[in-house]
Amino acid sequence: MVDVSQIPGLIINKPETDINIKEAESQLNMVLPDAYKNFVKQTNGCSVGGDVLLYGTEDMAERNATWEIHQYASGYVAIGDDGGGRVFLMRQAEEEKKVWIVDAGVMDPQHAELMTENLLEWVSGGCIIE
Repeated sequence: MVDVSQIPGLIINKPETDINIKEAESQLNMVLPDAYKNFVKQTNGCSVGGDVLLYGTEDMAERNATWEIHQYASGYVAIGDDGGGRVFLMRQAEEEKKVWIVDAGVMDPQHAELMTENLLEWVSGGCIIE
């Protein structure tokens, strides 16, 4: 469960349905990580202080196509960005919780840095980027 009650500058969307999550997975041709699905079931994407944008299901296919994730970061899904040219990635695995950050100009997971071990804890903590 994500606790967003104390996050300053947070803009959240309405929770997503299982049907729309399945549709997003179909458009992306992948299974999204359970942690991300749990996140969008509580808030279908959010923005934190203009520094972090976590995508809702309606933006996933377009953002992943724009970042050319299938070509440059195969096996990963872009779940958001920092508005400054860095992209948040998660491995395409149901049990995945880790979030990585990578420069959009490189977009190679080998150059990514670990952002957090746990997506839901990171969101609850305000999506701090250090």
